[in-house]
Amino acid sequence: MSVHPETVPMKPASAEAAEPFLLQGSDRFGITGKILPVYYPADQVTIVGQCHCAEAIHVELIAKAAEQGFQAYRQTKPARRVDILNRLASLIESKQQELAILITRECGKPIRLSRNEVERAIGVCRAYARELERQESRLIYTDGREARINRFPWGPVLAITPYNFPLNLVMHKLAPAIAAGCSITIKPAPKTPLTALFLGRLAIEAGYEAISVIPTVDNAVAEALVWSDAFKKLSFTGSAKVGWRLREIAGTKSVTLELGGTAPLIIDELSEPVEAIAQRAAFGAFAYAGQICISVQRILVNERLKDEFIPALVSVSRSMKVGDPMKVDTEIGPMISIDDVQRTRSIIKDALKSGANVIYGGNTFNALTMNPTILDRTTPDMAINTEEVFAPVATVATYEKFEEAITLANYGRYGLQAGVYTNNPKHVEQAYQNLDVGGVIINDIPTYRADLLPYGGIKDSGTGREGVLCGMDEYTYVKTLVQKSH
Repeated sequence: MSVHPETVPMKPASAEAAEPFLLQGSDRFGITGKILPVYYPADQVTIVGQCHCAEAIHVELIAKAAEQGFQAYRQTKPARRVDILNRLASLIESKQQELAILITRECGKPIRLSRNEVERAIGVCRAYARELERQESRLIYTDGREARINRFPWGPVLAITPYNFPLNLVMHKLAPAIAAGCSITIKPAPKTPLTALFLGRLAIEAGYEAISVIPTVDNAVAEALVWSDAFKKLSFTGSAKVGWRLREIAGTKSVTLELGGTAPLIIDELSEPVEAIAQRAAFGAFAYAGQICISVQRILVNERLKDEFIPALVSVSRSMKVGDPMKVDTEIGPMISIDDVQRTRSIIKDALKSGANVIYGGNTFNALTMNPTILDRTTPDMAINTEEVFAPVATVATYEKFEEAITLANYGRYGLQAGVYTNNPKHVEQAYQNLDVGGVIINDIPTYRADLLPYGGIKDSGTGREGVLCGMDEYTYVKTLVQKSH
């Protein structure tokens, strides 16, 4: 029914060390392509594990498995799906420490944030189980007829996921597929395939056989899967360039795209002590080296608050712990690759050439880790403001009127989430009505995400929504039955 991994169990000794392990293709399907080693981002030398990669010769096999998995799973009763979701949540819970260590070793995320990611994934799984229990048919009577309205699964799902949340972003695609009655084929990021493969094994153990986890380093393989008529739903999280390209070739598929942004944070009023706001702003901008699609990137400060807020932000940023992601007090670990460090340095350099100024940071902690960096004197059209930097970098600008802050926040092609600190009810409503984003967070940072709530953007930030309250809608379509009443 599926192409899935066979795993040599990982047995990590502690939070400081974990043995490398091999994840390989199932003998039933022969997915034993090239070996992909996965390197620890903190040194780019240690091999965390390795897996086999799908190649062009496997595409037809993968597509057929997806179709077979869907036909076998689509009639599964809701009660059975609820049981699978709850069992999967319990299995993840039993592997919490192993998964957290694997996430940190695979993507360099500080261990305390990796533990939080595992907890969130468990919560997402259980929340979908509860949501599925609440689903029911709608009956409507009109024109002397009875109409029954139900949702039906689109069919086989192709899910393409990024490196930065290798468990929870996969879970936001896997859990609704299980709940909706779909099969799913997961193509994880080449830098972080191991967590997805580990999760695939747990899903099979929980009773969900309609799953394939297909690592590949060949973009042509991923595009061939998107082209395939076998898949009826594409859910992609990643860069705007790749996401919109895949939508172009997706044909008649239902498509969900979550493509990131340049998250603005407006400091309009000190709705709480300035130190607390600065603490949250620095966390949102720099934690996990800013490698979150809703990391604070543009800070817009009311002119009358700049002399109080900016020094507080610098002070907090200076105190943040940079270094070994396996240490529990580390807040900023390595970036995913040396290339990303160099890319970030280039963006900063270009901004400085155009007149920007570094308030704090601007250099590397080591070859793999960026210090938190704050710039001012930027202009809205600089790349450091218009492009997703995806690094521990934030810019600060000032404004006088709140309408000006809204205009600055809306500048550019992205619109995912924005944060606003204010006690003014009028400004809250102005922000909600006029910010061109998918989510407005009041008196907190745009980096806040509740997995239950709808999540996604507008403009180049994507289309569709994830989140438990609307996730199943993205994996299903409405079908209406109309019959004459007797």
